[in-house]
Amino acid sequence: MSSVLPTFPELIDSKSRYQAKSALYSRVPRTLAYFSTITIAILPFFAIALLAVPWQQVSMGNGKVIAYAPENRLQTVEAPISGRLAQWHVTEGQEVKQGDPLVELADIDPDIISRLRRQYQALQVSLEASEEALQISKRNLGRQRTLAEKGLSSQRAYELAQIEVAKFESEVSSARADLAEMEVKLSRQQSQTIQADRDGIVMRILAPQGGIMVSAGEALAVLVPDTEDRAVEMYISGNDLPLVQPGRKVRLQFEGWPAVQFTGWPSVAIGTFGGTVRFVDQADDGKGNYRILVFPDPEEPDWPSAQFLRQGVRTVGWVLLDEVRLGWELWRRLNGFPVTVSGSTASFEKEKGTE
Repeated sequence: MSSVLPTFPELIDSKSRYQAKSALYSRVPRTLAYFSTITIAILPFFAIALLAVPWQQVSMGNGKVIAYAPENRLQTVEAPISGRLAQWHVTEGQEVKQGDPLVELADIDPDIISRLRRQYQALQVSLEASEEALQISKRNLGRQRTLAEKGLSSQRAYELAQIEVAKFESEVSSARADLAEMEVKLSRQQSQTIQADRDGIVMRILAPQGGIMVSAGEALAVLVPDTEDRAVEMYISGNDLPLVQPGRKVRLQFEGWPAVQFTGWPSVAIGTFGGTVRFVDQADDGKGNYRILVFPDPEEPDWPSAQFLRQGVRTVGWVLLDEVRLGWELWRRLNGFPVTVSGSTASFEKEKGTE
């Protein structure tokens, strides 16, 4: 079998094509080379940034807006007596002032107030009679003492006079207690028109109108008092609890309020508000989280008015901890280490534990 050998020009042409293909395959794309050059150029700056750029460590938590003073929180209007719900004087969402009528109750027995008044008057008469008898017995005791000192009366008569005074004193005390109890009963029965204890807004009516029967202590409505005394109730992880003490600064983002929070750089945050930790609960909520109370920071801009920042508005908060370098923070997160604590904070906790 015969074979045809390639000529010399053909060999040269084949080698040229092979070299051309190899050069084409080994050529680096211009875009990739451009980005590789930029990456290599910025690596030193990135390393410097890791060592020099500060990073603010935080402890993040969720919560809501509340009123700090208990009397300014949501109040439940309860029925002081058992009776029939006669008429509502307010509707849901209505603003009320202190003393405004809210609801009127009608007693089941229409004659109970008149009977209580008669009993009250009878107790008053009984008390007056007991007090008069006590005064007479005291004067008799004085006479018996004088006669006994002069030898004109026996010691037995003097002792009987003392017993009589003690008896009437007991009757007076009992009559006064009965009269006070009757005053309370009469006052409760006369409180058939329930009034608002504070300025506020009727949030919800729990008992419908229509002559239904209600028991004493039954909830009738919910009132939200008017107040500017607000705080944030926030829960944080127990892992961060040793680092959170009263006085720590906090950044707050309120629900419905546009905001952008940069975790590591709170100074460039937009739309957040400042606060300070007032106190930390001594026990958890059963799930390993601890409640902290955050007050407005007097050195920061005021929080939104109560018209927009109402009780119950959900909140996201960042408790500002120690400041570290960006490289340390990246290394800590990659290794899963807890946030750091400064020497001053550690010494504070040590001194507090030794007290």
